[in-house]
Amino acid sequence: MTQFSIPVIEYNCAPPGAVKTPKQPFVVNDRQLVLAMIRSVLTVNAGRASRKYMAAIVKPTLKFLLDWNRAPDLSVSAHFLNVLRDFSATTRIGELAQGVSYAYWQWERGYHWITDFGPWVEGLHPPYAGTRSPDFVMLNTAINDLAVMESKGTGSNCHKSPMGAALRQCKDAVAHPSFSRSFGSVLTLDSKNPGGVGTLHVRDPEKAAKVPIELSYYVFRRSFASWFELTGDEDMADWCRQEFEVLSDLRQSRRQVSNDKGERGNPLRATTALGNL
Repeated sequence: MTQFSIPVIEYNCAPPGAVKTPKQPFVVNDRQLVLAMIRSVLTVNAGRASRKYMAAIVKPTLKFLLDWNRAPDLSVSAHFLNVLRDFSATTRIGELAQGVSYAYWQWERGYHWITDFGPWVEGLHPPYAGTRSPDFVMLNTAINDLAVMESKGTGSNCHKSPMGAALRQCKDAVAHPSFSRSFGSVLTLDSKNPGGVGTLHVRDPEKAAKVPIELSYYVFRRSFASWFELTGDEDMADWCRQEFEVLSDLRQSRRQVSNDKGERGNPLRATTALGNL
């Protein structure tokens, strides 16, 4: 199993001023990277056939994209750089950046629930009216943090321009009361420098906030909604996305769903209905 060690630089913009802090390198193996890329490229609407197709092509794409002889350095191969047109190379680097960012936030930073932003904000209350859409919504249950994240990739060694674009995409989202904060993640791959290796740049938010218990419960139910859609149970998916105002309503709705005729004995429905209150 091949492992890649990716340097991480964090930019903390909390007062009194921005601080650039090199972190311990993030280590990810090839299986984790393949899994992260599949999850980050597909939407929540992807069915079994789409997942099997992506699982079949991601590993060969990485074999083509990366210089495996340079491991544990993450570096693009010279052959990849010389045969692809610019737009196609940019797309592949962007997909790699999404996968690396996904893996970093899940396995290094503890955001164990990550889903694509667009479908997730459908049905939010109040409605999401922003024009910009970041890549992901992420939940860290250990610190009760619901955040949005935009990932970018670049073939240069300068992260500033793509980081600015990433944070602008997050700007509308963090104005919505559901989200605590936003992160920008930029993977730089200095393709013009034969010695260049991948570095992940992370822009921390200006402030941190805790997620209210009601919103935590809502996120818990929303995390099951996509699963029910994949199984074809649209009624249960719709219920999972409903907004509730007070805890008494939550408990009453849980009892109603768990006692519906024909639903007794279904452990997944019971788990969703009971929650963790």
